[in-house]
Amino acid sequence: MFEDLQKERNLTYLFIAHDLSVVNHISSRIGVMYLGHMVEMAEASELIFHSLHPYTRSLISAIPIADPKIARENKRIILEGDVPSPVNPPSGCPFRTRCPYADEQCAAQKPQFKEVTSGHYCACHHLDKLN
Repeated sequence: MFEDLQKERNLTYLFIAHDLSVVNHISSRIGVMYLGHMVEMAEASELIFHSLHPYTRSLISAIPIADPKIARENKRIILEGDVPSPVNPPSGCPFRTRCPYADEQCAAQKPQFKEVTSGHYCACHHLDKLN
């Protein structure tokens, strides 16, 4: 229904969900937020197949796979660490308390949300470690 209305009326949606498989189905571009901060944004297929941010990668790893053989081979990324309070967020990068790459720079400074490749944006100090 959403797709039909979108085509018929030339609509743009802001579709908010936690299930990236549903978001991927309905969206042409996807933005991923953590604690109210945009951490990654790209065309849907680019984000699903070439994600950069550790939080995005964790969300994508949680997408159910219908094929049992492929599902068994899928490496789920389980986030560890403390879930911060949105009322009292951590200093610097909002994801740093759960990020395996976090260091002193992450605690001291919030990363810039910047274009990494054409149309693909990410906010992380450690993009060199993620590629």
